[in-house]
Amino acid sequence: MPGTGPASNQSQRLALPSKGDVLCCGFLTHCMLVVVEDFPVQNGGAAIENLVDTVGDDAAIVARTLSGWNVRSTLVSNPVGDDHYGSKVLERLKNSGLDVGQIVSQGASTPLEIGIVARAGSRTYFQQREPEVLESLPVPSDDQLSDARMLYVDWYDGPNILGAMERAQAHGVPVFLNLESRYFDAPDLADLLRFTTACQVSLDEPDASGDPIAVVQDLTDAGISVVLVTMGARGCLVAQGDQRLQVRPLEVNVVDAYGAGAAFSAGMIYGFQAGWPLERGARFAAAYAGISCETAGHADVTTGDIEKVAEGLALERLV
Repeated sequence: MPGTGPASNQSQRLALPSKGDVLCCGFLTHCMLVVVEDFPVQNGGAAIENLVDTVGDDAAIVARTLSGWNVRSTLVSNPVGDDHYGSKVLERLKNSGLDVGQIVSQGASTPLEIGIVARAGSRTYFQQREPEVLESLPVPSDDQLSDARMLYVDWYDGPNILGAMERAQAHGVPVFLNLESRYFDAPDLADLLRFTTACQVSLDEPDASGDPIAVVQDLTDAGISVVLVTMGARGCLVAQGDQRLQVRPLEVNVVDAYGAGAAFSAGMIYGFQAGWPLERGARFAAAYAGISCETAGHADVTTGDIEKVAEGLALERLV
């Protein structure tokens, strides 16, 4: 059954084990962000306002963020190469406090991603995502899962994440699945949901559509314990049991919306591991996602500063 991770609808919070690591399983790249005022017309050009080296994809962003907040985290990913970009990836992961272990592959090339972000909030990207590298994505080991509080995965990381989710469920580890904008057409959606405890859906991307209330109800009916729907300028809708909460977004000067979804995921997981009620975690996640949009690349913000912002966000309880 889906959503079999430990949860309590009575307390409206997701109860995670008190100790252990948050496992973040996903593709790892070196990401170069190019910030421009606006996208040029075809065959035109634009001045670069900022150029930032960072780490992608979302699992790496979540692991790096949580580790920076002193939450024990492990990144389970493909290796990086012993090259220039690989050294940059290692430096950023280590600076966040992550144990990178045996993550370097001698003679391999580090996957590269180039993201173009415009100040209006638009973005596009170009990515090296060779099938053989994606297929090499490891599944968390039994030792890792026996000492885990939660597993984070993204829908786009290939069939290996199904194995990771199934093994996590067998170990009683709750699973956080980020479906992004693919709720209606994600491959193997039914299989993914079988092992999902908390599910995040985005309805603010160009290829996303749907009624957030209907999405929440469908996923709740499917047995998902916690449902999270991000809606960009409309904020977010979160649900657990019979509770439905909409948090209004932070008013921000958008510089870079790249990774805002991962920032929201990290914020929610932080609340889960802290034992917070759903309302507090949703405010925190929405606040950090908004703050992250004001910074090109990783937003290094303390949890205390985020909570101060979160307290001012408007929240509506829906019937």
